[in-house]
Amino acid sequence: MMKLWAAFLKLIRYPNLIYIALTQFLLQYCVVAPVLHNSGEEPSLTVPQFILLSLSTVLVAAAGYIINDYFDINIDIVNKPDKMVLDKIISRRWAMAWHTIFNMLGVTLGFLVAWKTGQIYLGLTQVICSLLLWFYSTSFKRQVLIGNVVISILTALSVVVVGFYEKQIYESFDAIMSDTGRKLIQIIGVYALFAFVISMVREIVKDLEDMMGDSKDGCRTIPIVWGVLPAKRLSNVLLLALQVTIVLVEIRVWLLGWYIAIGYLLLFVQAPCAYIYLQLKKAHLPEHYHKVSSLVKLVMLTGILSMLFFKLYL
Repeated sequence: MMKLWAAFLKLIRYPNLIYIALTQFLLQYCVVAPVLHNSGEEPSLTVPQFILLSLSTVLVAAAGYIINDYFDINIDIVNKPDKMVLDKIISRRWAMAWHTIFNMLGVTLGFLVAWKTGQIYLGLTQVICSLLLWFYSTSFKRQVLIGNVVISILTALSVVVVGFYEKQIYESFDAIMSDTGRKLIQIIGVYALFAFVISMVREIVKDLEDMMGDSKDGCRTIPIVWGVLPAKRLSNVLLLALQVTIVLVEIRVWLLGWYIAIGYLLLFVQAPCAYIYLQLKKAHLPEHYHKVSSLVKLVMLTGILSMLFFKLYL
């Protein structure tokens, strides 16, 4: 029984689900709530509504991971035969059943929260995410660039979706243009951009790691179609863009006197990004790319944790 539970948790990529939940929690309670409290307002979502929204996002993401493994069996047999759980411990039929259950629950909870806040159309966000994850697994991931962009958009969307439910963003143009509205959009926008770019880097690195299995399955990923060197160069350009963005953020927070935050960004986000750049340059084996991918994931976490400074300074 324990082996089955361990396999199930592996199938749904529980560490990634924790990342998603943590990102949304920090954004809601370290960014959105303090910004609103500063202008004498309360968040649009109550605590139970926020929990349901976060659970909805996590369930749709879990369904996405399951369906991805379902359609990746032939690739995984080549790339990571020792790590496979589908067909070895969990049957394909059960995987599809759990995918359907999680999707239905996730979409239902999304519509429930949207209805409670009086913006029923927001429930379509989870429907769109669910459809994109299905098409990613069945088609997009086997095409040049499209799969990488879709996953990166979905990663950014897991950040942005929290902001969708705030009155300052959905109520009116005047609300958006207010000081509070502008501040929320700027902060959420920066984190969404960070999530998109760092996710793109990780997706390209994972494509480099999985080249052997992908090519046997007929996938047309960036390193297979464009070559290894152009794939590395694209990753490095994205890392450079990320560094420039962080420098601009540091200039902004320097003017606010958030000196500890600047030290944190330099030490725990920019320095690791520079190290990733160097490691990626000399990587040439799947295990090298796996190490780089793990480092990128760590930078995702340190980037997310920087939201704590808003709680400290606001």
